[in-house]
Amino acid sequence: MTTFSSFFLCFLIAGMYMTPECFNMEIVGGREVSPHSKPFMASIQYSGHHICGGVLIHPQWVLTAAHCYYRFAKGQSAKVVLGAHSLSKNEASKQTFEIKKFIPFPRFTSDPKSNDIMLVELRKAAKLNNHIQLLHPRSKNDIRAGTKCQVIGWGATDPDCLSPSDTLREVTVTVISRKVCNSRSYYNHDPIITKTMLCAGDTRGQKDSCQVRTSHSNRHFRVLSSLKFCTLTQRRKGV
Repeated sequence: MTTFSSFFLCFLIAGMYMTPECFNMEIVGGREVSPHSKPFMASIQYSGHHICGGVLIHPQWVLTAAHCYYRFAKGQSAKVVLGAHSLSKNEASKQTFEIKKFIPFPRFTSDPKSNDIMLVELRKAAKLNNHIQLLHPRSKNDIRAGTKCQVIGWGATDPDCLSPSDTLREVTVTVISRKVCNSRSYYNHDPIITKTMLCAGDTRGQKDSCQVRTSHSNRHFRVLSSLKFCTLTQRRKGV
């Protein structure tokens, strides 16, 4: 099992596939992770395209965002890829699984996005090794402002086109209080930052994930929801 004690993790496990050239998912100001240093990460795909990220919390269960369920085309067979660093390379560490069941959180709403969390059951259990490991989310009521949060995913690095990254990337952002983010100096309640969202960014305005972060209110673990706002200015942080 992988554990982290120095900072909390906000995983970039949401994404919307559009075209290979431009899609709505981003990590700005981040860096490529050391290959296989995040062995809990999962890529949820169909037709060979990465749709959403997730984390392996049990050999047969992946945690992801509920809105991902509605992005699969009818008749398409979704799969989960574990042990990946590069999405395109034929890495020996990869294990691919068919999906048995999607279980979105019962109180998930799409507009506004709330309780955006889902379990994905694999048809077979993953074989754990150095490249594929479990992550156990910690339980807590909320994440305090000022907390350093690590965003991880196969997100885009170019804010102009949002071309997807082939390799896993990460960025560290700081959680901003909802009161500050809802103030006139930031989002001015457009959108309203609720208790199921996180507002985070870089104080110098150089890092962002450009995703809405939503969660079940009793989890000290956040999954990132769909793209709504993307900014690198100091005043308007990622929401």
